[in-house]
Amino acid sequence: MSQNNALLAPFHPPGINMDFQVQLTYEMAENGTDCEQRRVGMAKEQHNGNFTDPSFLSEKKRRDREERQSIVLWRKPLITLQYFFMETLINLKEWSLKLWHRRGMVTSLLLMLGVLTVAYYIEGAHQQYVQHVEKKFLWCAYWVGLGILSSVGLGTGLHTFLLYLQGR
Repeated sequence: MSQNNALLAPFHPPGINMDFQVQLTYEMAENGTDCEQRRVGMAKEQHNGNFTDPSFLSEKKRRDREERQSIVLWRKPLITLQYFFMETLINLKEWSLKLWHRRGMVTSLLLMLGVLTVAYYIEGAHQQYVQHVEKKFLWCAYWVGLGILSSVGLGTGLHTFLLYLQGR
């Protein structure tokens, strides 16, 4: 193998003669100015095979917008449901991949949840602490629930009075 072939060995695709690849590389290097001249003559939008006509793009955007606006549940229920299920599957796939990439954290969380479940149901001296934590958790969940209900307009304002006005 010559010195040039040794340089190209890591990039050598299988099934292509190495001497042909070296010769092709030299030809490309010699004709590099011709390639640049051809490239300069092209419009910027035509590089790499991308041809974009502004009027074509605006027409395509208009058609896409009209198509999206016409797909509503009461006009095209099957297509709407098909898109819904496709989007749901895409989201499930993305979430499962994210969980798979964080499988150590998921495993730790499941183990911790299992230990807490076992501690909750097994009788022993620790039950007084479990009941205390359960009582505090339910109290916090109650106030968070009131806050959520209030934020959607279903609250009485009692928790706001107790938290912000009564404490002063």
